[in-house]
Formats: sequence, C-alpha cells, structure tokens
Amino acid sequence: MENLYLITRSTFERTAWKLAARLAKSGDTLCFIQDAVLAVKGPVELAGKLSELESAGVTVRFLKEDLAARGLSAPADKVINYDGLTELIENAKRIIS
Repeated sequence: MENLYLITRSTFERTAWKLAARLAKSGDTLCFIQDAVLAVKGPVELAGKLSELESAGVTVRFLKEDLAARGLSAPADKVINYDGLTELIENAKRIIS
C-alpha cells in the first residue's frame, strides 16, 4: 500500500475527507475512524465520491469498533477491526491524518 489516509473527524463538520479524496490515488487507502465513521450516513456527496475512488483503485475502510460505538454499520467488505487497522498502518509507506 502506498498512502494511508486516516480520517478522524465527522464528515458533517469537517472537510478533511475532501482533501484526502482529492489526493488519493490507486493503491492508497482511506480509513474512517473515530467520528469520521459517521460518513456511512452521509453527506450525500460523499457516497458518490467514495464509489468513484474505489473504481479508481482506492480502498475505503471503516473501523468496526467506532461504528459499533455509534450504533452504525457498513458493508462487511469495508469494515476492519483494530488488528486490521494495525496492519494498514504497518504496511503503509506514508500515513496522513
């Protein structure tokens, strides 16, 4: 994996996800953790952009424990646990948060 973008703030309040989406390229991963997991509920423009990114070879993941803490769920193939997050961090060339 090239870059790992850790998105930590709510996508309703911050626009860090937009910057990460603009910079991400094939082989990169966007991982939504903490309040950023609220992204599974919107904003509307985010869902479309995440689909575009995945079509371009960018991996999108949501942290299971943070989803559960907020009573949310995401498609199983997009959910990782702490071990999965640790693996992403270990394998990334660069981590941007």
